[in-house]
Amino acid sequence: MDAVRGLAIVMMVAYHVFFDIRYFGIANVDLGGLPLVLLQRATGALFVLVAGVSLTLSEQRNTEGYAHHFRRGLFLAGVALLITLATWIYPHEGFIQFGVIHMLALSTLIAPLFFRFGRLNAALGALVVLAGICIGISSIQADTHWLFWLGIDDPSYYALDNYPMLPWFGVVLIGMWLGQALFPGGKPAAGVPAKGNAQLAFLGRNSLAIYLAHQLVLVGLILALRSLGLL
Repeated sequence: MDAVRGLAIVMMVAYHVFFDIRYFGIANVDLGGLPLVLLQRATGALFVLVAGVSLTLSEQRNTEGYAHHFRRGLFLAGVALLITLATWIYPHEGFIQFGVIHMLALSTLIAPLFFRFGRLNAALGALVVLAGICIGISSIQADTHWLFWLGIDDPSYYALDNYPMLPWFGVVLIGMWLGQALFPGGKPAAGVPAKGNAQLAFLGRNSLAIYLAHQLVLVGLILALRSLGLL
């Protein structure tokens, strides 16, 4: 699973290269075109799905009860708050209020309520995803801003990274079911490889650090090349 998470990290960095090229006006990249839209959605789905699998694996090895998940969720919530503060400072417009780390923090805190449902999490997850899709298709909006974390927002809401609980917690639930199916008792089921690509696995084990640092590196590189007159 570290290798699969590492693959998601590579996909994320690749997408953000195109995003930054467009954002800084280097080239007119069509972020709304099918290839990049598919890359963005596939990256997010894979990353969140693996997070759900990891929650199940963590629970299977857990000897501390809810405290284990609470500490992890609280840590991610702290990271999410820093992301909000940092993006509020720069670029400010579209600062991240409920991105993927925010969603994973809340999911980690409430996931223990769902472990007991086992295989039913696949169906529950599908229903949550469907609810989120219906909200998106029908363009449901609210007069209040404070439902954005559910995917129900007001017309003025805009964020550079937006992962509302509907539908994304559904992907977490499906991942939790998948983790139980692929790793019963915390061990790989028959046909599931115990190890993946070593380089991707390394990226996967350091995914949070890479997530937090990669845009600083990319933006710094772009600004440096601009200052040298190379862009």
